[in-house]
Amino acid sequence: MSPRAVAADVLVVGGGMAGAIAALAAREAGARVVLARRAPGATALSSGAIGVAPDPLALPGEPLRAAREPLEAARRLARLRPDHPYAVLGERLGALPEALAFAARVLAPLLAPPLERPRFLATPFGTAVPAALCQRSQAAGDLLAVDGALVVAGLRGHLGLDAALAAAGLERYRARGGPRAFAVEVDPGLGEVGLFRPHELARALEPPGAAEALGRAIRAALPAGAGAALVPPVLGLRPEARVPERVAAAAGIPVAELLADVPSVPGVRLQAALEAALAAAGVEVVQGALQGAGPGKPAMVGADEITAPRWVLATGRFVGGGVVRRGTLREPVLGLPVQAAEGREAGVDLAARPAASLTGAARSGPQPLLSAGLRVDALLRPLDGRGRPAADGLFAAGAVLGGHEQASDGTGLGVAILTGYLAGRAAARPGGGE
Repeated sequence: MSPRAVAADVLVVGGGMAGAIAALAAREAGARVVLARRAPGATALSSGAIGVAPDPLALPGEPLRAAREPLEAARRLARLRPDHPYAVLGERLGALPEALAFAARVLAPLLAPPLERPRFLATPFGTAVPAALCQRSQAAGDLLAVDGALVVAGLRGHLGLDAALAAAGLERYRARGGPRAFAVEVDPGLGEVGLFRPHELARALEPPGAAEALGRAIRAALPAGAGAALVPPVLGLRPEARVPERVAAAAGIPVAELLADVPSVPGVRLQAALEAALAAAGVEVVQGALQGAGPGKPAMVGADEITAPRWVLATGRFVGGGVVRRGTLREPVLGLPVQAAEGREAGVDLAARPAASLTGAARSGPQPLLSAGLRVDALLRPLDGRGRPAADGLFAAGAVLGGHEQASDGTGLGVAILTGYLAGRAAARPGGGE
């Protein structure tokens, strides 16, 4: 059987947040878009919070209300780390609020609109994380929005949350402007008490009456002065089931989810929302490993032969397979050179170095191996070994970009959204530039 020939304006390679946002941005700009992926992205592991940048100059005891808005925090980080994608983008970093608003709009059934300030959302470990975007089910848990005491409600039969531990941790934020925190335990009202996995609880709370029973149990356990309740991140798998709203209505106060650990119900929701947005926008998604020589040339994905004059590489890093180690570090789709920063000096080629020499003993220090990726210019065009654009019509976005440690610097999904948005818009134009 001969391959199916598919012609597009833009081919996006990668199915995570960066790839989906790039495809949606290009499609909204009028381009015909095909997204090729081997599997859904690591987005399904998301906690539900989308961080843009921690303020690198903030003091540990600063009041929460003193937090810089996301763009200013990103600009501060860019000034300190010249190798970071935020710094490489230069003036284009100013598009960050626009990119966040775009993501919130295309994922509107799931994400809450951004604020001018970050939201401070609680983790199951009693810490607070600043987030530029979050899921609607988590927004009411913003420590700066709680009017009264914050109640952490553990669910009997769910072992993923120690409510007393979380409340004790959150109580430490009172000195920085956070609310008082208390712990209670409630019976979710799901019949015989057993041990529930997160996705099992999430499904069990969707049918009529289940969310309402949980809300009534929370209401009965509330101490005087309670202003909001936090529960484990299990309030339904489908936003259309409206589990958070139903629980809150029965509880009589705002109810929000804590951020998720793995396995992540909010992550599953986010991946489903991306899939729905791609389908609604008319982006064709094809499954399989890609083999091709670059923009303008036929590329094989499964049984499809796709030709597009402009590509966006959003293949991730080590988890997604955008960077691999085969004797040396390399980018496997087009064989582009892998570079990153070492000691915060930009543009150091790491490809030929042993992996063991690219990690530091101090866990809090720079880890060059974890920042390995493609070097790009301000237009997000991958560069070759001589610092020139590697191919006409080629762009890159997300974790495949070098210079940032996405797992530890708090900028992973922020970089994915901003660079995906900018790369998608650029790829939608025949000239590819601004």
